[in-house]
Amino acid sequence: MTASRKRTQSISALAVAMAGASVLTSCMPTFDVDVNTPEPIKVDLSMDVHVYQHGGADKESSEKQASYRATMDSRRDRMAEIQELKNNRFVGENHLGKLTLRNRPAGEYGDYVENTLEDENRDREFLMRHEAENKGVALAKIREEQWRHWQRKSFPGEWIEVESQDSSGYEWQQKQAAGQ
Repeated sequence: MTASRKRTQSISALAVAMAGASVLTSCMPTFDVDVNTPEPIKVDLSMDVHVYQHGGADKESSEKQASYRATMDSRRDRMAEIQELKNNRFVGENHLGKLTLRNRPAGEYGDYVENTLEDENRDREFLMRHEAENKGVALAKIREEQWRHWQRKSFPGEWIEVESQDSSGYEWQQKQAAGQ
């Protein structure tokens, strides 16, 4: 058998196979596919609804709330920097619920430390005033609460301001234990 004849037979066999396949597929019965589920599909949604009323006192309240959130965000963004300054013993927690510069580093880093400290204290003051206003209590009470809070949260070795032993004022000391 010659190569051309083999080739012709292969092509003929392929043509017959394709014709047969097309005849079989066109004659096949159609059937339905059931896409129903035994249980309804459940979808859980979570949605927040914010209702805004514009104008008057509500606008002022909304602006205060936005300032409050922005202040909280800036403090959160600065948290690691403040902890690093405490760890390096540059700053300490004072009796007014704010930070005090204990040891200013030299040069540009010292400027950075002072600026960071000023930003943190400004935010803390804003939040303390906001809390005092919302609770209807004296700012001094909120400052004392914050002072106690930051004393408890300080780590051993960090500078904290404590009441003097004779209760006549305050003195600086490094926190000794976690429960102090």
